[in-house]
Amino acid sequence: MIEDSILYGHRMSEWQQVRQLAQFHVYLDPETGMAYTHPEFLPPIIRNRLLPKLGFESHSQRAFFIITDSHQLVEYKGLVYPYSNDNDIEIVPASGQPWGMLLKEHGEREAMALNAIARRIGGVYGEYHDAGVAIQNREREGGEIIHYGVLRRWSDDYDYAYAYAYIPFIRLDLFDAVRRLATLEGTSHIELLKSAMARLGLILRTAHEIGIYHCFTHPGNIDAHGNLVDFEHAICSAEIPVLKRLCLNGSELLDDAHLRYRDIDLFFAGAREILHRCQTCFKLSRDELMKKIRFLRENISITVGIPVFEVLAHLNIGFYEDTLKRLPFCYQEDVIGAFVDSYCESGSGSEVKRGIFSELLRHGKWTPKASGYIINAGNPLPMQQIPNELILKLWNMAPLKKKEKVFSPLH
Repeated sequence: MIEDSILYGHRMSEWQQVRQLAQFHVYLDPETGMAYTHPEFLPPIIRNRLLPKLGFESHSQRAFFIITDSHQLVEYKGLVYPYSNDNDIEIVPASGQPWGMLLKEHGEREAMALNAIARRIGGVYGEYHDAGVAIQNREREGGEIIHYGVLRRWSDDYDYAYAYAYIPFIRLDLFDAVRRLATLEGTSHIELLKSAMARLGLILRTAHEIGIYHCFTHPGNIDAHGNLVDFEHAICSAEIPVLKRLCLNGSELLDDAHLRYRDIDLFFAGAREILHRCQTCFKLSRDELMKKIRFLRENISITVGIPVFEVLAHLNIGFYEDTLKRLPFCYQEDVIGAFVDSYCESGSGSEVKRGIFSELLRHGKWTPKASGYIINAGNPLPMQQIPNELILKLWNMAPLKKKEKVFSPLH
């Protein structure tokens, strides 16, 4: 029964008041700790040892989670829906991958990034397991082999540091759910946001020091406690020289400074180029576009609306416009200041915050220069945000993706 499951000291019936969660049976492999929704896609040797468990939906339709007997939350991402060998397989624009699947190169990259960060500051860990092989684009000569699997994610602080525990089913873009979570935790909405932003700042700073750039830092990829996940499209600094030689339009922007800038600017300001294109296409003012996006997000029930969030992933309007701008300015200062204090080097935070808040008061929105202050307080020149299309296009080319061609069906 759902009421019998305890998560962070609360029964699941209480969590259902924060966000309604669909529940269903999944199948746990006791030897590997991996869980699956569709065991028919696994070898018989694995199927024969699976145990049924109660699973809950996560934020996206590619993930679910279980609560172990020791009350630990473990999330599983990938192969949520059966893979079809049909020729015309649906590719999800937000991820560039087949619906319900996690491709091997993406799962391995995310596990690598999560673990590299968590080894330094704790947080969310990841482990990828292969689940199978299929052919995509079978009508083309030879088609393409794709390896797919499941990523297991868990937090190392689930039992003693609730304020930073990973909650995969409540992300920062679920405005009302975050408010309800604060009530459940016995804190204020502002204190919860300050804590989340401080955590996000620490994670981004650590990732950038290691040389890992997330590239898709919209609020839907950050849980309500500030844990940044979904590093599938991350770029490592060691790959930059090779990527620049690909001579793609926009590849001149691929450097450490621009990648740091994209991570911060995309989170606060959204995807500017795509928003501008939508405004032009539909002949809307900025305010009219914001209202239409907010209407979809606020007037569709959370569970039914998850596919809508996926569709709107590239229409991310930014955490400042979507959430922080609704708060009194004194609270904006507190929440943004918590991020700056965690991300920026010691001693530069005050100068950075003065620059950001003067920009917000002058323009009433998050500007390129505001992000520039965080990247380089002494020379806050506005930089160009690397387009989403360029990041996704890189995944069809070496060295990020290695393609294997085959000329016979799989058996």
